[in-house]
Amino acid sequence: MNHNPSPMSWETADVHRYEQSIALKIPGYSHMHDLMERLLAASFADNNGIHILLAGAGGGKEIALLGSRHAGWTLTGVDPSLPMLQLAEKRIAEAGIGSRVTLEPVTVEELPEDILYDGATSMLMLHFLQGMEAKRTFLTGLAARLKRGAPLIIAAVNADLRSPAHPIMMQAWQDHMLSVGVLPEEWERFAASLGRESDPICSEEMTQLLTECGFSHITRYFGAFWVEGYYAIRN
Repeated sequence: MNHNPSPMSWETADVHRYEQSIALKIPGYSHMHDLMERLLAASFADNNGIHILLAGAGGGKEIALLGSRHAGWTLTGVDPSLPMLQLAEKRIAEAGIGSRVTLEPVTVEELPEDILYDGATSMLMLHFLQGMEAKRTFLTGLAARLKRGAPLIIAAVNADLRSPAHPIMMQAWQDHMLSVGVLPEEWERFAASLGRESDPICSEEMTQLLTECGFSHITRYFGAFWVEGYYAIRN
């Protein structure tokens, strides 16, 4: 077995491979998204006229899910990855929700500051931002584009790579991935990417960072190995 694979991040140029493998890698992947939608829906007394910002929307899974379940919502998705946005466009067309969706090949920080959204999602992208300052800039920019009291659903790989639990978690995660059909070399590339192509932070740092960037009532709603999902409210 090759113990020195070429590391890769979950955001790859081969977007179709990403889409096919990500649901296998994360136990409860679809459940995590279903809970995301239900938390957002429960956050609004009136589900009409709601405008949601999706940060890191490439691929279109969250847009298709929210748009299909909520005919009264409009959705703006941002992602600097053009290949991922192209995949999102296809998924949006298949769902028949294109009239209510806007896709922008930009970062959150590049969005106009005079448009405030009713809620936002950021699913599985924070760990790709290198360094705490980049993460802080992203979350601060996200908070600045949300109305006060707006919900944020955010999921990321939150790992303490120095914890004694780390090798045990990784062994269990490897066993899971291989048991559901992830190839050994794919596992090795993923394992090598943690801390290199991706930059996970631990749960405590995640909570502190969200607090520093303008969010409160931070509640963990999902967990699978090192993947965590949180619900938070814009101050």
